[in-house]
Amino acid sequence: MRTVTVTVTGERSATAPLTWSQRLQWNDTEWMKPHDHHFNHVRVLDLPEGTTEAAVADAVATVTGRHEALRTRYSTDAHGTPVQVLDDTVTLPLEVHRTTGPEADPAAEGARLAEYRRATRFDLAVELPLRVALLEHQDRPARLVVVVSHVTLDHAGLLLLVQELDTLLHGRATPAELAPVTHQHLDQERAEASPRGLARSEAALAHWEEILRAAPVTLFDPPAGDPPPLDHPDRFGQVTLVSPALALATGTLAARLGTSGTTVLMAALHSALGTLTGRPGVPLRLIASNRGLPEFRDLIGIAFGSCVTLVRTAGEDFPDVVRATGSAAMRAYRRAQCDPVALAALKARVGAERGVPEIELTCGFNDLRPPRTETAATAAELLALLPRTETAWDGPKPRQEARLWYWAQDGDGADVHHALVDLWYLPRERARGLLLAVERLVVDAAVRELP
Repeated sequence: MRTVTVTVTGERSATAPLTWSQRLQWNDTEWMKPHDHHFNHVRVLDLPEGTTEAAVADAVATVTGRHEALRTRYSTDAHGTPVQVLDDTVTLPLEVHRTTGPEADPAAEGARLAEYRRATRFDLAVELPLRVALLEHQDRPARLVVVVSHVTLDHAGLLLLVQELDTLLHGRATPAELAPVTHQHLDQERAEASPRGLARSEAALAHWEEILRAAPVTLFDPPAGDPPPLDHPDRFGQVTLVSPALALATGTLAARLGTSGTTVLMAALHSALGTLTGRPGVPLRLIASNRGLPEFRDLIGIAFGSCVTLVRTAGEDFPDVVRATGSAAMRAYRRAQCDPVALAALKARVGAERGVPEIELTCGFNDLRPPRTETAATAAELLALLPRTETAWDGPKPRQEARLWYWAQDGDGADVHHALVDLWYLPRERARGLLLAVERLVVDAAVRELP
């Protein structure tokens, strides 16, 4: 391996408070240490024939110069408050690796290199939040590995970064032809500190307070005794469900009810958790991309927010739960921008007033499946797919703040659902039962009115 130094020049330098999105992810990253490398984003770009090392270095320099998030380090001030430190001129190491031989598979070796570089945590006080590594095969650039800290980029920002790099490397545009960058983290921080930004935060905090006062104080009834330490190998794990039936049933029910598949799945999780915990309604923490806002649409940076829903499910028909979930989610997403420091103070105050250290908002949901056109199926088609459902276990996992983090992604002809759980509260078989309950709720509701 050798290293090429890439010199990057941008337009401004500054030290400023974090944006609300940066602070959210900073808090999570600090809590996860020393396992915070699990938050790192990674992508591997397939380079076109004829790409040169110089062209790769130029593309990396261009995007890093244009987008301040990639030139930002993260430190703390004299009071221990995190700040963003932007430099106008930086140097970025471009690692150059070679495949193991002419018969090597560049795709496989690129994937291994990506995982290797992702597994090293960032020291964000001294290190840029971006790593790049070039893989050569038979003396020509074949793959570009990009690793980015989650503190500086969210999932949508990562996709935009990869798209811009790919555009430059394939020659679809020159640097001068790229769209101008109009909104960056420094601009967002100033907007949040403005009267309009503070009013937006207050509105979001009012929504949070309403949920905090209405939600159950606790969700899970733990077994007797003391739980193992958070870093104990038996504390966290993940159950995965792969279900072609759930994928088709989700689309079928969404099409019938005139809603999204995301809303259907969120409603099913609300209902399944209500049954599991015996609570009339269980709050769910959600991730809002905020990318519908014009200032965030093209931001290569971090824009997401945290929000929460609370839906009553006890005694309700599932289609009614779906409709209530859609309304609750829309309201939550509109209130997904607020000051995390003020939110932490609010949680502590309401918890104290209700006689507990904190209100248990420990279940989360995120749908990473790409947007799709929801299509209907027949009952026979759905039921024929049920025997193909599979579950798998993956553990141990590093410690998490959530007791349940439920997320869905697209698979090969099936939806893949994951339940990352605190095993003290949700043992493996109980977590597996939760996944199967979500599947059963959606499939049963979908086939109920089908021929």
